[in-house]
Amino acid sequence: MKPLIALVGRPNVGKSTLFNRILREKAAIVAPTPGVTRDRHIADGHWQGRDFRLMDTGGYAPEDGVISSAMLEQTMMAIRDADIIVFVTDVRSGLSYEDLELAKILRREFSHKPIFLAANKAESPQLAIEAASFVSTGFTEPWPISARDGSGVADLLDAILLSFPESDAPAEEDGAVLLAVIGRPNVGKSSFVNALMGENRQIVSDIPGTTRDAIDTRFTRNQQEFLLIDTAGLRKRTKISAGIEYYSSLRSERAIERCEVAIVMLDAAPGIEKQDLKIINLAVERKRGVLLLVNKWDLIEKDSKTSKIYEDTLRSHMGNLSYIPVIFTSALTKKNLYRAIDTAKEISENRSRRIPTSALNRFLEEALAANRPTTRTGKELKIKYMTQIEAPWPVFAFFCNNPELVQNNFRKFLENRLREQFKLEGVAISLRFMQK
Repeated sequence: MKPLIALVGRPNVGKSTLFNRILREKAAIVAPTPGVTRDRHIADGHWQGRDFRLMDTGGYAPEDGVISSAMLEQTMMAIRDADIIVFVTDVRSGLSYEDLELAKILRREFSHKPIFLAANKAESPQLAIEAASFVSTGFTEPWPISARDGSGVADLLDAILLSFPESDAPAEEDGAVLLAVIGRPNVGKSSFVNALMGENRQIVSDIPGTTRDAIDTRFTRNQQEFLLIDTAGLRKRTKISAGIEYYSSLRSERAIERCEVAIVMLDAAPGIEKQDLKIINLAVERKRGVLLLVNKWDLIEKDSKTSKIYEDTLRSHMGNLSYIPVIFTSALTKKNLYRAIDTAKEISENRSRRIPTSALNRFLEEALAANRPTTRTGKELKIKYMTQIEAPWPVFAFFCNNPELVQNNFRKFLENRLREQFKLEGVAISLRFMQK
């Protein structure tokens, strides 16, 4: 198992900048505003032939307020979970009360773990010298670094590597199903993740936009591993302010590109809105599997017909997206949570399904017997055979005498028949007509 390294420290000392520097990509949002990172953010890293997992945290800030308290809880959970701790401080601003308090906690409760004191923002030789005074935290070897320009970071990583457990075993192939939880702000995405995990894995509050980064969470169900990506809510572009919220939106879109199945959540009370449909289409355009969860169903007054009427209304708004499964859930009561995960796994399997060419051509013969294609010009469309093309999602090639003769209604007929015949629920499929 890959060692887990946690970056901890008070807000705005440069933990997220260091996180990005080590990963060599902009994986975490960085801004001069304290408290930008709120949840734990975990990503895979690699240095000198060794793999590890790196965790960014919201910052140790023992203040009043819902968000600050939750950030503090997340930081303490990160310290407990980590194999190695990097205690990040700011040499420019000097040691603060929060630095000294966190140092005391680390020495008292976590001295059995390797702890590295990083004195960040040491961009000049004089600042690097001043980093030596940080021994007053009780840690004898401060590492002067600059996460911004990278100086000292390689030396720190080399030292961290020496604390890794020796392992010659090759990394196991990751067979996890990748699921992205997406939707408008405050529909219950983080509550859904927390309910699945049975812990406050993500910060939850009634303040829209509490989640800003896309956060990875692993869990196992029925011997199948899942990687669950909780994301910031996707607002209308016109409502997205510059800076933090804009980049949060970009990371939500990147989460869709990473996943195999997008779990789109909507709030049961207002029902489906234009923005929900845009979010669904965003996943469909990227050829991801899609599952629609109607959350907060426990708050709806209902009788035996309510869910049927609600679903019919949903599908009337969804139009050509009616192949997407709909499940009514409640993160609060845990209604249908595991059914949702099982359905998402089925959609993932549908997306990667490979259908034998012989079965496809039997299907084609039956489809042509049921519906002979007509053309606008009166010329006959002859489809000779079909096969499935290698791709991450189902792509079917039809070889015919003239692809330009294919009309949209016949294309839609074939798509619907393929879904019925081969149970391709929840996945976008592509039909390509090629001249033979």
